[in-house]
Amino acid sequence: MKILHTSDWHIGRRFEREPMEDAQRAFLAWLAETTRELGVDLVIVAGDVYDRSLPAEDAVALLDEGLNALRDAGAEVALISGNHDSARRLGFGATRQASGGVHVFSDEHHAPVPWVFEAAGESVAVLAVPFLDPLSVAAPAPGPDGSARPRTHENVLVDALRAGRARLDGLEAMPRIAVAHAFVSGASVSESERPLSIGGTDQVDVEVFAGFDYVALGHLHRPQRVGGRDHVVYSGSPLPYSFSEDHAKSVRLLTVQDGAIGEVTEIAVPVGRPVARITGELDVILADPAHDSLVDHWISVTLTDETAQSQPLERLKARFPHAVHVRYERSGGSGSLGGPSTGSPLHERPTEELVFEFLESLRDRAATEEEASLILDAVAAATKASQG
Repeated sequence: MKILHTSDWHIGRRFEREPMEDAQRAFLAWLAETTRELGVDLVIVAGDVYDRSLPAEDAVALLDEGLNALRDAGAEVALISGNHDSARRLGFGATRQASGGVHVFSDEHHAPVPWVFEAAGESVAVLAVPFLDPLSVAAPAPGPDGSARPRTHENVLVDALRAGRARLDGLEAMPRIAVAHAFVSGASVSESERPLSIGGTDQVDVEVFAGFDYVALGHLHRPQRVGGRDHVVYSGSPLPYSFSEDHAKSVRLLTVQDGAIGEVTEIAVPVGRPVARITGELDVILADPAHDSLVDHWISVTLTDETAQSQPLERLKARFPHAVHVRYERSGGSGSLGGPSTGSPLHERPTEELVFEFLESLRDRAATEEEASLILDAVAAATKASQG
């Protein structure tokens, strides 16, 4: 049996203000072709399928196209909702989709039920846990002494995994795979990742996943093993979504043979536009042949000129068509020009996310579905108005 682990597609996302639909379509096409060539039986998507809880129509169509391609390539698909997804919207028609080979696990209000997947004479038990917002799901079960446990992501995840393990124990022996969307302590983050909760309650200890043969994680965009454990793994996002993501992108291929998980291979994703930061004086940057290899990159420029330059972003775009912002860094201070400040995670995330987080910080609770819809409608209307 072959299983492919990926996550954080963020369908519908933009890089700064630039659309990424073509790059996301290219990734999904590559993923389907790789699935076909390698004979993959199951594709696991560990959350953040969409970039927003109310995805645009084009994003929905693109995901539909990608899932159809994976099914045509011969694989079934198992995906969970992440913190960027609306669990209810993503899970619409989940029972009907399962009959077609696309298994959506987004029920955040009931204990996870193990799903047994069989292929190539092998079986695996998949415990897929959608992202659980500690402020909106049921409160954690009381502690051993009957006292209330804090509403943290770790506590609600521990409860879900405990319930799932109890059901796993009733199955015959087979490899156990957990799928989760979480920030595991000790992992490396990127600028584009939205905090899972407020007040430092978002991190979970790697030990909460004890007993699983493989843990397919989503949320963090850098591919990595956690805590020195080869079987607790972030696949990372398939495309860069911020300038901090200058690392190689990949997916993970697991093999299951003779009733055990064997080799885990990292497969590089060959599509997508890489990112680069350039620092220097404008005229030097425009003339330096050392930057020729960066013409097709997303570019962020920090200018060190002591005097303001005429139309720097427009001049940079003449050489680097995908330059998206420029800022000055002078001896007397720094400032942005033609775009947000380099490296600022606020400016690299959608407007509605910032509104959601601002309201959460004020009220110490997440927006309701009704509030979220109003916010998204307002942001969409403002964006349309600003574009004329």
